[in-house]
Amino acid sequence: MAEYISKEIREATEALAKLIRADKRYQAYEAAAEVYEKAPAILSMITEYNVHQAALSEQFTHGERNEEMIACIQKRIDELYEAITNNASYRDFIRAKEESDAFVQMVNAELDFFITGRRACTHNCSTCHADCSSAGK
Repeated sequence: MAEYISKEIREATEALAKLIRADKRYQAYEAAAEVYEKAPAILSMITEYNVHQAALSEQFTHGERNEEMIACIQKRIDELYEAITNNASYRDFIRAKEESDAFVQMVNAELDFFITGRRACTHNCSTCHADCSSAGK
């Protein structure tokens, strides 16, 4: 792919990436990801969750299913899921990721606008501008 991108575009892309990485939303995401990925309690619960998921899958592949065992495993999976998703580091990570993703989407929308000269349709006419790609349709 590198042979299809000019040196100028590569340099501009690198400069844009540096600006994105310097943005507070991206930095908050990186910090939250590090906390989340290194939290011992989360790591332990995720490992146990994955083991139980594998055990549940194994139960479904047997010819004779042990419904009591399946219910027991599923109950523990549900408990772990609840504990993981209610953990503060997980919630902080998800919130920071959503904010960072929204920021990157805004950057992509601006890049698309400068390439095409049109804004993407939001399907909400109150947000339209004169440069909306749906204008006049």
